[in-house]
Parts: sequence; structure tokens; C-alpha cells
Amino acid sequence: MLFRLSVPICRLALAFIALHGSSAWAQENDSRHIQPGDPELDTPAFAAYEAEYTSAFGRFTHQVRPVRDQVIIVLNIIETPQGVIVDHRGLDAVTLRMTYFYSPYFAWGQEYVVGNLSETGYDWTRVSLEGGVPRRITGAWDSDGVFEGLGFSPTLASLMPMEPGERFSLPYDEPTSNGQVMAGWMTFEVMGREVLSSPAGVECECWILEQQDSSGSVTRFWVDRHAPFIFRRHRDIGGPRDFVSDLLSFRPL
Repeated sequence: MLFRLSVPICRLALAFIALHGSSAWAQENDSRHIQPGDPELDTPAFAAYEAEYTSAFGRFTHQVRPVRDQVIIVLNIIETPQGVIVDHRGLDAVTLRMTYFYSPYFAWGQEYVVGNLSETGYDWTRVSLEGGVPRRITGAWDSDGVFEGLGFSPTLASLMPMEPGERFSLPYDEPTSNGQVMAGWMTFEVMGREVLSSPAGVECECWILEQQDSSGSVTRFWVDRHAPFIFRRHRDIGGPRDFVSDLLSFRPL
């Protein structure tokens, strides 16, 4: 069940549901642009798994399932004081292009969105949590599709290994002020490597990737090529909304 969320909770939930925001999508001219299906992507082989991470509300559950070598299903369940957020999305197993998602979406208010995405464009149905007639929006990309914007998937791991100092940009679905969507670019830099022992007891020699927007907000990801791929995410480093998602548990499904 999906519960109505207060505005402050919506804003915090958005930080976990997606990294949307126009400043985060600024295109960097000095980075390598990688699109779904590009040869740089080499998705590691993995079996279905479940991981739990710390969150601003305590913890959230993350499940990833490869289905018949065609689709990778990503499910995130976040418990909040006001209710439960469920985010469900599908990735093409070969290109890692996002093909659909069903999720609360707060870019234009409190809504639930059912989105279908292709290599050429999008077809979304927006349903207000306040009620009313659903709104359908469609449009075209100026890229070959988009990647999912959560970070908790095999996508970043599929681009490793990279050397410290390397930069790359990935296209994501960016909401615009007029209620439409465009393909924005999020840029990452490889900061180095670190041996990390998670609270789950799972160790990795992770690549540290940093994404910084023009406002100075920083998100760092600790990424490895074995599941669960993301071992830590540290958002808004040094800021008042600073919080860490640490891997708490991991198990095959």
C-alpha cells in the first residue's frame, strides 16, 4: 500500500527515489558521454539478491533479479513514518537502458507515475495522490534512452574498472518545469579505490565515484563488480542534509 506523504518526507524520499534536480544534470564537456548499449558497459554476471541499507528513516530493502537474460528487475522498499514507498523499475539486461518504472514521483507534486521508456522516448502516466484525472505525457530523447537514476543497480559496476581521475557522463530522465521530461547528463569522477568492510560483514575493494552538482552537493558511491555492487552511498557530504546509506545485510534470493 502507498500512503500519502507529508511535504518534508516527500523531499527526503526523493533523495532516495531519484537524484532529480536540474543542477545535478548539467552536461560536462570534459567527460566521456556513455549511452545505453555502448561498448564500455560490461555487466557482471550475478544471481538474484536482496540487500538492506541504512536510510534517513532507518533502513530500506533493495532487491535485484535478472529475468531470462532479458530484463533486470530492481525493487526498492522504503519504510517512512508516514507509510511505505515502493519503487519498481526494469532495465534491459543487454543495454542497461531503463525500460519502465512504477514509483512515487515528486518533481511536480505528490504523484505516482507509471512510465514506459524506449531508446527513442518516453510515455508516462502521472496520477496525483490527491485524486483527479491522470495525465499522460510523451516525448522524445536526444540520447539513446536513459539509465535508472538511483545508483543502486549494476549500472555503475558495469563501467568499472576505471582509473582515478577518469570522468564520464550518463543520461537520466530529468523533469522539466513545464511538466515534461528530457534526457539530462549526470557526470561522475573516479576518485580512487578503498577496501571497505560493510556492517553486513561483506568486504570489497571498491571504486569510489563522485558526482557533484553546481550547488556543491556531492554524492559518493562505493562500487564493486560483485553483488550487491553498491556498498555505500554518501550524499551531501559536509552539508546539513548529509547522510550515508551503508550496506546492512546481503543475501541471495
